[in-house]
Amino acid sequence: MKLITVGENEAGQRMDKLLSRYLREAPKSFLYKMLRKKNITLNGKKADGSEKVQPGD
Repeated sequence: MKLITVGENEAGQRMDKLLSRYLREAPKSFLYKMLRKKNITLNGKKADGSEKVQPGD
């Protein structure tokens, strides 16, 4: 498991775009599959990828 904390420069981005930047070696199809299966969380809740992240998330 990898924990990512959003900084000021990354605020306002969509979560799926932020994940693809941090996990460059992972194919986008894998990231979207993990989001569809609800294996990725944002602030303790299951994420779908379209959320806008805020500093500290």
